[in-house]
Amino acid sequence: MGDLARVLVQDGVLSPEAVSRASKAARNGDVASAALELRLADEWALARALGRVHECPGVDLSRSVVPTANLVVVPPDFCLDHRLLPVSVGKGEIALAMADPADLPSADHVRFLTGKRVLRYAAVATAVQHAIDGVVHARREGAQVWRGARAPVLLDPSAAHVAAVKPNDPGDSVELPEASESMEIVGLAELITPFQPEVAPPPPQTQAALPAAAPTVPGGHETLRMEGLAVGKVALVVDDDAEVRHLVAAVLAKLGCVVIQAADGKAALKIVSDARPDLVVLDAMMPGMHGFEVCRAIKGDRALRTTRVILCSAIYRGTVGTDAQVAFGADAFVEKPFRLDELTRIFKVALVGPAAAETTEERAARGEAQALWGAASEALAAGRLTQAADLSREAAKKDPWSAEAHYYLGHALSKQGLLFEAIAAYERAAELRPDVDATHQCLAQTYERLGFHKSAREAWAHAVETCKDPTRKKGMQAKLMKLLGT
Repeated sequence: MGDLARVLVQDGVLSPEAVSRASKAARNGDVASAALELRLADEWALARALGRVHECPGVDLSRSVVPTANLVVVPPDFCLDHRLLPVSVGKGEIALAMADPADLPSADHVRFLTGKRVLRYAAVATAVQHAIDGVVHARREGAQVWRGARAPVLLDPSAAHVAAVKPNDPGDSVELPEASESMEIVGLAELITPFQPEVAPPPPQTQAALPAAAPTVPGGHETLRMEGLAVGKVALVVDDDAEVRHLVAAVLAKLGCVVIQAADGKAALKIVSDARPDLVVLDAMMPGMHGFEVCRAIKGDRALRTTRVILCSAIYRGTVGTDAQVAFGADAFVEKPFRLDELTRIFKVALVGPAAAETTEERAARGEAQALWGAASEALAAGRLTQAADLSREAAKKDPWSAEAHYYLGHALSKQGLLFEAIAAYERAAELRPDVDATHQCLAQTYERLGFHKSAREAWAHAVETCKDPTRKKGMQAKLMKLLGT
């Protein structure tokens, strides 16, 4: 019996006999879809069970309302091919109903296309297919939304509604480390100066739509020049993936750089020696000569070592960024898939320095955000949880790059028992500062409270990796070993 079948029986959603019947009728082992088509279970109960299996919230599409404009953000063909549907599109996040929430490459591709953080929701595959068809049809008819068969009547007929299903009832909130003692990230502004992202270009109309690429020149290298903050600067983009090169080149060109592209490490080293670029953006893993080796060669050459180097990778994550900076001399490390606004921010700092990269308005907003999350910390200590959450949200709105704002928001939400919402806040804080163990610890504890043991193990492993205090690290290791034994 598979994991889903076991959960369906344990939760009393299906009897063993019904599971057997659904299993026999299932196509490609999709028991949930078979159970829904045979009317053996309600979609809500199936989504809840899928959420338990995949350790994420579920979504009942039959009770949801989806704006048809969402299929402009993520094209219908991509949705059909990858069995997913964008049910909610916000300023910085996009929620996906996914037949397979473990399909991280598809989620990463959506993040790559949109520049938004992806929230994964488990959904019954046949319901996803039906919803996509429904949204496409509604869009052709000129409707603003598609409504599931059981969707509630909303006061605003054009409003979206996501019928989220929580896999477990968490009950009381988890016990958290003291924010004042464990969140040692007050110096974030000194490390990377944040700023508000620029207005994003219109979303791509098709899956392959990408920013305009530079014209090709003999030898496989390409250049593009535009007016902007970094006009006159030369940047080299090195990646064996042409699509990624074009995307990064377009971001740099928008800043005013002259952009040169190369597909491998050896060609990159020759260009660096000949052209002396101000910035080199390197993929860490390439055929032949790795980006790590190129970075080491540049930083080890007395004539080239002042060149700013940014390493990028879809494989290496978390504290590897700090390790890369120490071991290879990289000036920054960026995880793939990229957030376009974050990539722009890092490029600005690398090209013109923190002071020039930040406007007076942005600097003022950062100062206001710091005051707000400081007040949120005090509200948390006094037990004013709603106020702490409101202050933290306002801080994150003013400064999206404030790890502190997201961290304190996670604390406030978790103490209110809103654990899924807390996880989203903690994950964003961990993205911004992967070297701080407190965030990973909070994530691990929250996952444990939800019964998501696999995710808890991963979070505890990150906490152990980043913890610098021997005593606390020993306790975290004990937690991890206990989970590994379950």
